[in-house]
Amino acid sequence: MNMKKKTILYLVSLFFLSVPLTGRGQDKKAWEIGAGGSLINWSRVSVTGFQSTPDNYMYNLKANHLMGGANLYVARELNRWFYLDLQGTVGVAKNKNRIAGNDRKHDLLYMGGLGMQFRFTPLFESQWVEPYLRVGVDYLHKNFASAYGGNFVNDPTGEAHWESSDVWNPDGRSSDKNSFVPLSFGAGVNAWLSNSFGLGLQGEYLLPVQKNLPHFVQVSARVIWRIGGKSKKQAPVVKYVEIEKPVEVEKIVERIVEKQADTAGSVEAMACDLLDNIYFEFDKDVLTAASEKTLDRLAGLLKSYPDARFLITGYTDARGSSAYNTDLSNRRAKRVYEALLERGVPAAMLKWHGIGKRASIIPVAAGNSVREGDRKVLLERITNMKYWEAL
Repeated sequence: MNMKKKTILYLVSLFFLSVPLTGRGQDKKAWEIGAGGSLINWSRVSVTGFQSTPDNYMYNLKANHLMGGANLYVARELNRWFYLDLQGTVGVAKNKNRIAGNDRKHDLLYMGGLGMQFRFTPLFESQWVEPYLRVGVDYLHKNFASAYGGNFVNDPTGEAHWESSDVWNPDGRSSDKNSFVPLSFGAGVNAWLSNSFGLGLQGEYLLPVQKNLPHFVQVSARVIWRIGGKSKKQAPVVKYVEIEKPVEVEKIVERIVEKQADTAGSVEAMACDLLDNIYFEFDKDVLTAASEKTLDRLAGLLKSYPDARFLITGYTDARGSSAYNTDLSNRRAKRVYEALLERGVPAAMLKWHGIGKRASIIPVAAGNSVREGDRKVLLERITNMKYWEAL
């Protein structure tokens, strides 16, 4: 395997090995896949002819400064600020300097490499436009000669010399090499038309690691397909308003009960105290061993009031996505419901649901011990039978 193929395989392998796996409990990270076109500002000078006249000599040069090509793009979200990408470009131009042994119709340039994007999206309210800065390292190979100076063939004087200036190189002169490694510094912007499709525009300046090689710029435009990641659509705003006739739901309030009395208020208070001692395995709906014993006592208490109706509601703290927390709170509320059924509590007495983090009070930045207060399962005694039937 030649050096070019080894380098390309190494860059691709490094990209996929650098992508972190998404674990349970984390938001699913976004993938972006794009395809489009590029314009490469690559100067190519060719000698097109020589003519001698009685008065002077005519030396003809042909200078080309742009190459068009195709661009491929894959990016992986690391967090809100950083994306890791893999980009590749194939430049194509007509070969206008055909000589003996070089009769190909087109000049080709191949370039690809890894980059890191710093996105400014978290600084803006809108998620639909994403400006970013990018740095990267590429591998470049071309099959044509980039001539920047030389003597004329068939020059009768033997003294004429031509030289082409590289406008991007500080000293204006460049050497030629078919394969080398340039560093990339650029900026771009992605404009999303929907949650899955968007357009991207990127400009970059490429600086070879080795001195005296061509400096150049590249501009790429692409169509992008987005998979996974946080939805760019804003979550609906939930507003709570007071109504003239509130629903007749008696919510259990936590308080210390020193003595159990044979009343409806007593069952609510004791049930609340017992639920306060129910815990789950971290990030799971699996009850701890201590919670199983607490549920034995709770089931015995509820079976003493067969005519009562109770709603089991699961809550989570504010950490994590809304979809994930809603699912987790549903599973935990259902687990308490199933545990009570297993202990003989009639199914007609119980219903369950989860509301995730919608009722959480403590912000994500607070400590775990503080946010623990938002992670709970509550029991409500329902006295409005029409409301009960509608649940």
